[in-house]
Order: sequence, then C-alpha cells, then structure tokens
Amino acid sequence: MSAPPVREVNRQAIAVMGACADGSDLTILDVSDEYTRFWGGERDQWLGASPRIVGCDIENRKLLRKLCRALAKGELGDGYSLSGLDKSSWPLSANQPPMLIEWRVTAMTMPGYVERVLVLVQRDISKRVEKEAELERLATTDMLTGLYNRVRFDRLLKTELRRRHRYVRPFSLIMLDIDFFKAINDSHGHDVGDQVLAKLGQLLTQNLRKVDVCARWGGEEFMILAPETSLEQAVQLAEKIRCCVRQTRFSEAGQVTISLGVVEARLNESQKSVMKRVDDALYIAKEQGRDRVSY
Repeated sequence: MSAPPVREVNRQAIAVMGACADGSDLTILDVSDEYTRFWGGERDQWLGASPRIVGCDIENRKLLRKLCRALAKGELGDGYSLSGLDKSSWPLSANQPPMLIEWRVTAMTMPGYVERVLVLVQRDISKRVEKEAELERLATTDMLTGLYNRVRFDRLLKTELRRRHRYVRPFSLIMLDIDFFKAINDSHGHDVGDQVLAKLGQLLTQNLRKVDVCARWGGEEFMILAPETSLEQAVQLAEKIRCCVRQTRFSEAGQVTISLGVVEARLNESQKSVMKRVDDALYIAKEQGRDRVSY
C-alpha cells in the first residue's frame, strides 16, 4: 500500500484579544498553538500579555492603541474587520526563512466571554507569494535569453508612455536585429543559432544601464527601453552595443553583426506610433547595408 500524500500545513495563527479592565490596553485572552510557533513562547506566557499583530514594535503599538480606543468607545460592532500584510516579521531562529504574514482582526461576540472580543487571524503566505512571483517570472521571461519577453515589455512600454505624457520626461526605444540570422541557422544549425541569441542576451545585459529594460521581441529581434534618455544619448548607447557585438566572437558562428533603429518618444504619442517609427528606423539600417545605427 502506498503512503498517503503529505498535506501542506495550513500555517494559521489565532489569538483572542480583549481590553483590560480599565480599558487602557489590549491583552490576549487565548491563543492557538500556531500563534506560539509564529512568535515564540508558551501559551501560558501569552495569556494576559500584549498581542503581537505585526513584527515592527512601533507599528504594532500603533495598531493596538487604535483597536483599544475603538473597543473602549464601543465603535467596534460585530463583524468589524481590519486587515493588512506584515512585511516586517522575522524568523524565530537563524534556520527559519523570514515570514510574510497576512493578518485580520475581527470584532465579534464569542460564547464564554462577557464582553465583545477581537479575534486575530494570521497566516504565513511566504510560500504562496514565492510561487506567485515565480509564475509571474516564468510568464514574463524569455527562457532562452533570460530577458523579458514581449508581453512584459509591452506592459512596461505602456507605463513609460503614460509617464512621458504626465511628467514630460524623455525616453527612447532601440530595436535591433541580428544580421543574416537565417544564414547562421542554415549553415550551423538551430542549436548554434540559439547559442548566438543567448550570447547576445548576455551582451545586452552587461552593456546596458540598470534603468534600461531589454526584451527579446521575437525571433532574432530585441527591444531596449531607455528611460530619461534623449535621442542623442540613445544613439550613443546603440552605437556602443553595435561595436560590442561586432567585436565579440560567437563560438561556432564567428563574427555576428546587428542593425539598430533608434527613436525618442514624442509627447502624447501612441504606442502604435512609436513602435512603427522604431521599426521603420531598423528597416532603414538594414536597407543601408546592415551593421549600423539608424535614427
């Protein structure tokens, strides 16, 4: 008989909180075992102690004062809820990864308690967030080059266009294409062609500024978004990249050259318009003999 599947532990901590007799502060009336695993200590040590909602002491005190005042004034009716995400939590030991805690405080009346209480529910969502981030990365990354893919670049371009229109800040686009890439595939095979694409992705990453965004647009075409960059500056950047590629030996493919088109976005220009202009600039570079920058 096969062993039963291992179920993922639902890391949910619960604490029941009530006000002190004089209404001066909130104290813990009861906690779950998971709450003690979140914050350390034993259950008996937490009873009557000040609750821990978030990891940061200053923010925790602010939250407790806010809830205590509202509870003392009778402002918290059944169902009242306050929630948040705690990014300041720390591991209880060096062997534990940091926690990202999602928390919610709800006012309710519970059997066994005379007064209305606040129920704190906390959940460690670190693994879920990591999985979501990894899925987002996979969905927006070109697997061959490690650069952004077309979908991700399209989103970033829309954002930059909005910023251009609102704040009148310059940015430029560079579109580049590997010259005679089909001949590389035909002569050396697609594996060598893939090596050329991957190597070019590395060169682009190494020769761009941290603020620049680079993506594989499709096939042998790449796009570079250069924020806060005028046309003249972008042309200089494009020329630097062209020379770098030309001077690099691409293993079995030998020397490889690229053609580049450069444009600066105009004020209130549409995405369709700026993309057509940079595509036209690249076409001119190829028509004029390749291995050059056109703008």
